[in-house]
Amino acid sequence: MRKVFFFDVDGTLMMHDPHVIPENTIKQLNRLKSLGYDLFIASGRPMAFISKHLKDIGFTGYVLCNGAHVEIDQQLIYEQPLQYDDVKSLITFLNDVDCEYDFETTTDCYIDSHFHSLNDFFQSCDINKQQLMSEFDQEEVMHRTLKIEISTSEGEKIENYIKDIFDYDSYGTKNAFEIYSPKVSKAVGIQKVIEYLNIPLETSYAFGDGSNDIEMLQYVGHGIAMGNSCQELKDVADEVIGSIDEDGLAIYLKTID
Repeated sequence: MRKVFFFDVDGTLMMHDPHVIPENTIKQLNRLKSLGYDLFIASGRPMAFISKHLKDIGFTGYVLCNGAHVEIDQQLIYEQPLQYDDVKSLITFLNDVDCEYDFETTTDCYIDSHFHSLNDFFQSCDINKQQLMSEFDQEEVMHRTLKIEISTSEGEKIENYIKDIFDYDSYGTKNAFEIYSPKVSKAVGIQKVIEYLNIPLETSYAFGDGSNDIEMLQYVGHGIAMGNSCQELKDVADEVIGSIDEDGLAIYLKTID
């Protein structure tokens, strides 16, 4: 029976330090592909932040920007941009407070070259740096923005502004936010994949470690939380496996045939 697998990246497929995918995990991903199963990345990252060595694994497709961007075999099948008026108002607000921000689309990440802190951070990350654009038409980009990342020292002000307009993740910090449409989640993106491929929901698996993985673990047939997951995710998971440092994902995947 055809099976489909959805993997979060950071803390699930990829270790935080160093930013690598364990060799045993890569081996098991290749084994699943050889069995004819479909493998997807399901991440908050935009396509610009999917590095070459992630793409080289050969995923069937991607659920990105927390479900706002879905593609299969390099074909875009779903896109949910932020509302333009909301983005325009947000940027006006952000320019009045102490923060830096980017615009993330189905193709590239756009960021002002004067935002040194955020640019330096992105340069240190495992991303496709050729898709970091510093020269762009902001008005045009705002019409197709899927997600905005913010770096700020004014977290309370930012949160008070965005909480009734957008969905967002702050990952327990008060100086960073990832903002996306309230119409999406990883579960929404996965639903688009399941419907497109016409695969029974009970043969779907999702693996994650963060709070933005909750909806997808609840939606799929088999929701698996990493041992290094937040407690909220473990509470809704069908199963909790070993942490990424313990090769938990590879050990679990080895049991699937």
